[in-house]
Amino acid sequence: MRHLFLCVAILSACLGSITVSQAQEDFAPAMEAYREGRFGEALKLAKPLAEKGNVAAQLMLGSIYNNGEGVAPDTDEAARWLAKAADQGDAGAQYALGMMHEYGGVSKPRPEEARRLFTAAANQGHLAAQAELGMMYAAGRGGPQDLPEAASWFGKAAAKGNANGQYYLGTLYASGRGMPEDLGEAARLFTLAADQGHPMANFQLGLMLQDGIGVTKNPTAAITRFRTAAERGVSGAQTSLGFAYLGGDGVEKNDTLAAKWFAEAAMRGDALAQDRLARLYFLGQGVTRDLTAALLWQTLAEEGGVTDETLKNAMEPEITPEIRAKVAEEIRKLEAGAGAPAP
Repeated sequence: MRHLFLCVAILSACLGSITVSQAQEDFAPAMEAYREGRFGEALKLAKPLAEKGNVAAQLMLGSIYNNGEGVAPDTDEAARWLAKAADQGDAGAQYALGMMHEYGGVSKPRPEEARRLFTAAANQGHLAAQAELGMMYAAGRGGPQDLPEAASWFGKAAAKGNANGQYYLGTLYASGRGMPEDLGEAARLFTLAADQGHPMANFQLGLMLQDGIGVTKNPTAAITRFRTAAERGVSGAQTSLGFAYLGGDGVEKNDTLAAKWFAEAAMRGDALAQDRLARLYFLGQGVTRDLTAALLWQTLAEEGGVTDETLKNAMEPEITPEIRAKVAEEIRKLEAGAGAPAP
């Protein structure tokens, strides 16, 4: 997922940094070839320009080599061209190269270099870089931790509508880290980010709506937020949806849908969802009764830190040596990297 995000970031930097004058002059044929998917031709046309210092051509080469467009992917070569554009002060290149150093897109990533690059881009008003810089200050990555500084950068990005800035600033208000706790302001910021489709903001806002924290309690609205996040793969939201369907909280009770969402979260490693899915398989609730599946998910949940003695004791009399052997084999496959078990 991060690799895909980096590809998009670099491509966006490439296209967004080309000025009208550049496109009208020597670089125009390369840009036309690139947009039409004639990547080999685009590379041939752009490389001499890039070597002469054309920033747009350097950005294009960064995209081509990073994404493997017409060539074998080579992230270090991509980083080399992006560095040339970054050294000329291009904020998009600074951001894209910072992402590669922060998230391992180069063979020798350096968090301190990511912080330097994000700072350079952020100081030019690059919103995504401001949010990333805030995250580095919040986590103490690439330099000292500084929560007030993190809040400052999140605030700059949030004020201009950046969803990551809004979400992360909201988390600081919600936790009272780097600023006084303000749940109402956290909910407002989560709403702004969630309305832009931010998955984690939707999940956090759903939790607040579900319990009436910082906002008026609204279980039905919470379901909408959980579903948006769950469909984007947020395991916590999937588990929350499972519980909502299981108990009929804000939505019509539906054991089958409860099992579906618990399974989605369980396959992503959510131990609580694994435990609840094990219970449903043992009871035959929302799924066909299956003792092997019940023991498998109960075992995985326990390995993940969720102990359910009630379920374990209820299952014990019905678990045969054959079932235990089959589950043990499935666990061995998982540990060998075979992937999550099918629900």
